[in-house]
Amino acid sequence: IYDDGDYLVLITTDRLSAFDRNLASIPFKGQVLNETSLWWFNNTQHITPNAIVSSPDRNVVIAKKCSVFPIEFVVRGYVTGSTDTSLWTVYNKGVRNYYGNELSDGLVKNQKLPANILTPTTKAADHDMVERGFMTQADFDEASMKALSLFEFGQRVAKEHGLILVDTKYEFGRSSDGSILLIDEIHTPDSSRYWLAGSYEERFKKGMEPENVDKEFLRLWFKENCNP
Repeated sequence: IYDDGDYLVLITTDRLSAFDRNLASIPFKGQVLNETSLWWFNNTQHITPNAIVSSPDRNVVIAKKCSVFPIEFVVRGYVTGSTDTSLWTVYNKGVRNYYGNELSDGLVKNQKLPANILTPTTKAADHDMVERGFMTQADFDEASMKALSLFEFGQRVAKEHGLILVDTKYEFGRSSDGSILLIDEIHTPDSSRYWLAGSYEERFKKGMEPENVDKEFLRLWFKENCNP
């Protein structure tokens, strides 16, 4: 990230990370992520404005500088995951109220939720975004609504292309004119979980992991072979 006064120059690298560790470099990965994000930014402006100004290179975007809300608006459509904060991990430990979302007993891994849920998270200890002053209630409500709408739109587009958008995260910031803008990457296989729709039902019934096109295979490998 380079600071250019009113703008930021962001270069997407080829690194592959998991569990907060950089593990490898995949040729053209940065380009794929950047151009994927740009497609979604261009096609979601009917839901929310974003910070993107231009893309002078396949790995680069120039964005408006924003006052970033230190919150990830995580939206989930399925009970899954392998990290400590994933919905399946906490559910399997007995948690039934997750960020204000009441979960019923009897759910199994990779099952579809009755409705999409929002689980905003921050590095703050108690996760109370409004009381800690991270956002006003009005800003939080607006960003939450945008996040859920973006996810529903992403699910529809993914379904048209044989994919399931399982969960993802969004980040927002306030621009110099006071408006709330979508920032960071959107609906990439780094920030989102995607499954292949055609084989999901059969594999789910057999208790098998869904076929995916994200980096969950890497997380699962580490969980199975070592303490990540």
